[in-house]
Amino acid sequence: MTAQTQPFDEDDPRRASIMAAATECFARYGFKRTSMEDIAKAAGMSRPALYQHYRNKQDIFRSLVIWYFEATMARVAAALTPGLDPEQALAAVFAAKMGPDMKLLFDSPHGEELLDANFSTAADIAGKGEAEIARLIAEWLAAEAEAGRIRLPDGDAVASAQILVAALGGLKTPGTSFDEICARLNRLATLFGRGLRP
Repeated sequence: MTAQTQPFDEDDPRRASIMAAATECFARYGFKRTSMEDIAKAAGMSRPALYQHYRNKQDIFRSLVIWYFEATMARVAAALTPGLDPEQALAAVFAAKMGPDMKLLFDSPHGEELLDANFSTAADIAGKGEAEIARLIAEWLAAEAEAGRIRLPDGDAVASAQILVAALGGLKTPGTSFDEICARLNRLATLFGRGLRP
C-alpha cells in the first residue's frame, strides 16, 4: 500500500486516532522534535503500523492541514447566512475560520514553529484552502449586495473577499494567544461590517 497525504476521515477510527495523536505531539514537542515514534506511541500503535498509513511526519502534517481546511470551509459555509447583519455575519465567519482547532496551536509554546511548518510543508494546501474560503465569502458578499443588504464600495466582491481573508491571516501573529486573536477578529468584523452597511 502506498501511503499518501489524505484528508482527515472521521469514519476511519485509525486515521482519526493518528490525527489526534499528531496534533497533540506537534503542540507538545513542536514540529522538528516530534518523531514518528512519538506519534505512533500517542496513537497506541507501532511505528511500522503508522508507516502503513503515512510516509513521514510531513505527510501527517499535510493531512492535518487538509483536515483543518475541510472543517473550516464547512464552518464558513454554514456561517454565511443570508440576511444577517454584516457585523454579525463577519464575526461568525471569522470565528468559523479560526475554529477551535487553532487553539492548541496558538496556545502551544511551539506555535511559531508550527506556523512556519505550515508555510514550508503545506503552503500549497493552505493557499488552495484560503482561496476557497475567499470564494465562499465573495459569493456571500455578491448575493448580499444584490439583495441590497450590504454595499460594496467598488462593487468587487472577489477583491473584497480576498482583502478580508488576507486581513485574517495578518492577525495570526506568533506569540499571540488564541483568546487575543479571537478578540482581534471581533474588532475586525466590526470594522469591516460597518463599512459594508448600505
